[in-house]
Amino acid sequence: MCRSCGRRLPRQFCRSCGLVLCEPCREADHQPPGHCTLPVKEAAEERRRDFGEKLTRLRELMGELQRRKVALEGVSKDLQARYKAVLQEYGHEERRVQDELARSRKFFTGSLAEVEKSNSQVVEEQSYLLNIAEVQAVSRCDYFLAKIKQADVALLEETADEEEPELTASLPRELTLQDVELLKVGHVGPLQIGQAVKKPRTVNMEDSWAMEAAASAASTSVTFREMDMSPEEVVASPRASPAKQRGPEAASNIQQCLFLKKMGAKGSTPGMFNLPVSLYVTSQGEVLVADRGNYRIQVFTRKGFLKEIRRSPSGIDSFVLSFLGADLPNLTPLSVAMNCQGLIGVTDSYDNSLKVYTLDGHCVACHRSQLSKPWGITALPSGQFVVTDVEGGKLWCFTVDRGSGVVKYSCLCSAVRPKFVTCDAEGTVYFTQGLGLNLENRQNEHHLEGGFSIGSVGPDGQLGRQISHFFSENEDFRCIAGMCMDARGDLIVADSSRKEILHFPKGGGYSVLIREGLTCPVGIALTPKGQLLVLDCWDHCIKIYSYHLRRYSTP
Repeated sequence: MCRSCGRRLPRQFCRSCGLVLCEPCREADHQPPGHCTLPVKEAAEERRRDFGEKLTRLRELMGELQRRKVALEGVSKDLQARYKAVLQEYGHEERRVQDELARSRKFFTGSLAEVEKSNSQVVEEQSYLLNIAEVQAVSRCDYFLAKIKQADVALLEETADEEEPELTASLPRELTLQDVELLKVGHVGPLQIGQAVKKPRTVNMEDSWAMEAAASAASTSVTFREMDMSPEEVVASPRASPAKQRGPEAASNIQQCLFLKKMGAKGSTPGMFNLPVSLYVTSQGEVLVADRGNYRIQVFTRKGFLKEIRRSPSGIDSFVLSFLGADLPNLTPLSVAMNCQGLIGVTDSYDNSLKVYTLDGHCVACHRSQLSKPWGITALPSGQFVVTDVEGGKLWCFTVDRGSGVVKYSCLCSAVRPKFVTCDAEGTVYFTQGLGLNLENRQNEHHLEGGFSIGSVGPDGQLGRQISHFFSENEDFRCIAGMCMDARGDLIVADSSRKEILHFPKGGGYSVLIREGLTCPVGIALTPKGQLLVLDCWDHCIKIYSYHLRRYSTP
């Protein structure tokens, strides 16, 4: 209604007063000078246009805020990327310092070995002279004893004026040896790899560059600066090499896998071992151990011990053997593996056979035909088992059915005393050949013999990659006692005589993963979580290491 009379509909709007009026009231009562009136419809349209312009400006402001937000997120991602790059650069410099320290240790031990060799020569020479003098003294004693036993006339008829030799005349009274001591290299303050240096950096949020900050290559706000430190200050020995070695060669002196923990000890209870000889890890993370000294296969899950598998003879066999007073047959495992069907294959040295069990411990197959001395076993991706025959010199491929047992077997290839075996995801089988150096035969402990070199054969029977006995210019295999493959197709080898775990990348070269802390590694396997399990036979345990491999190796 009209704001003046309150009885009629408003038709006019006073822009100065902001009132809506009817036509009679505007003509009669609202005629002040300078006031402008216009129809209500036109005034409302004009007001709507003003609100529309304000709404447009607010929407533009919201769009600008969104762009600034995106830019800020880009800047944040760019900073995170730069933090990561600086941290990686720090890690690179840290590895360089480790390489320098390893090189220094090598030259220090070399100089110490030279001193030891020189002193050993002096000591051996003195020992040689003492032995000669001792022999001469013993000879003179025998001579005088013979003289004493002579008859009186014969003894008196011989001349007694012979000169007594001086036996100790040629022996030096003093030894000239080389003493050795450690000359430490001092540092001013603690050893540092580098330090984070802050620099101011201005980011214009209105520039188009800010929208692409994540991909920008502009200067960083945090940079890595190397410490002013010469190689002579980094190494621990003053006799550092004047010429720098290549990074891979220095890296081969560094143990790349870190020890995490040990599982098991010597014993016969569940979870304990007695001369374990083989290790296998399934894709589900289950761990199978051939516990030879306890005549069983132990199965572990991620939660711990699950069960054990032993040989259970039939009732009539048990009755006959017990009646005759003979011992019941035992399962004496040499190697163990599980295929994709959940069947466990075991090579048994008790009767030189291949036995296949279910996870419940039920034996579904026992095969002896064509096998002279079965040893190593592995499972192909197809579910077949590959068994090495040491004395027969062949690799056999077995197809096993849960209900029918061994339904098919064939010779995969021939080799010279093949023993340990593994395969990759493509079905390529790697096996050891020859007879490596015998391991030290400890009292009441298992006597092992390893492989001499490594060969491979494809699923079609074609021979493939070979790793000879001298896999490097100055390095050789001594006693290969276990192998496994990682996800990249790299070969990991356990050498029991070297007491080391070696890594052979698919593209060539080698590196040493573990060089300390092992007594007799006989089995290795990788878990799905990327941990390296090493079975130590003489330590009766499984040693667990991290497997964060650096991508370099010696040529």
